[in-house]
Amino acid sequence: MNKIKILIADDNVLAAKRLFDKLIEYEKFSVFTARDGVEAIEKINNENPDVVLLDIIMPKLDGVAVLEYAQTNIKTQKPIFIVFSAVSQENYINRVMNLGASYYIIKPFDENVIATRIMQLFSDLKKVQYFNTEPQKTNVENRPKNHHDDELKVLATKYMREAGLKAHMTGYSYIRDIIVTAFDTYCKTGAMPKGIYRTIADKNKVSVQKVERAIRNCFESVKESSNTECKLTNSQAICQLIEKIRLNN
Repeated sequence: MNKIKILIADDNVLAAKRLFDKLIEYEKFSVFTARDGVEAIEKINNENPDVVLLDIIMPKLDGVAVLEYAQTNIKTQKPIFIVFSAVSQENYINRVMNLGASYYIIKPFDENVIATRIMQLFSDLKKVQYFNTEPQKTNVENRPKNHHDDELKVLATKYMREAGLKAHMTGYSYIRDIIVTAFDTYCKTGAMPKGIYRTIADKNKVSVQKVERAIRNCFESVKESSNTECKLTNSQAICQLIEKIRLNN
C-alpha cells in the first residue's frame, strides 16, 4: 500500500516534532519536515508530497509565499495544503483558501484532528480523480430546466439552512447544484452520479479542485461553529441532505 507523503513546514522545532511524532504513529503516513519556506518549496519540488502542513509565519519565505509559488509554478497535481496559524481573521483565512489551501486550522490544535483531516481530504481527492476519469454524459447546462428542478432547489435550500449552511459560504451554491443534479440518480441507485464534481465545475467555469475545496470548507465551517466532530466526506454529507429531501417530501 502506498503511504500518504506528508511534509510538515514549520520553523517551530518543538511544535513540528510534536506533530511529526503523532503522525508517524499512523502506518498510512510517511512524514518529513522543512524549517522555512525556501526549504518547503525545495521539498515540494523534490519529494512530491501528497499533503503539506504549512505554518504561515516562517523565515525566508512565509506560508502565503509558498502557496503563491505552488499556485503559479506547479503544473502537475498540487499537494493538499493544510494551513495552521494563530491568525483567525476571516479576510486572512479567505485569502489563504483562495490561494489553494484545502483547510485552515487555528493554533493551538489537537494533532489527532490534523491526522483525521489528512485522511478525509486525501480520500476526497482520490474520489475526485476517479470521477474525472469517467466519461461525462450529463452536462448541467444542457439539462432541461423544469418545475422538478425548481422544487428541488427550494427543498435543498430549506434542508441546507437547517443543517447550518449559510448562503454566503463559498461552497453553498455548489452543494445546492449537486443536490439538484444528483437527486434522481441517487434515488435510483443510492449513490452519487459519477462525474458530478466535474459537471458542477464546468457549469461554474472553475476547477474541480476549487469546487471540492469550497464544499469541504463549507461543511467544516458548520462543524467548527457548532463544536462538533464529523468524519463524513463531502459526498456523504451531501447524500445525507438528499436523503432528507427524499424521505420527507
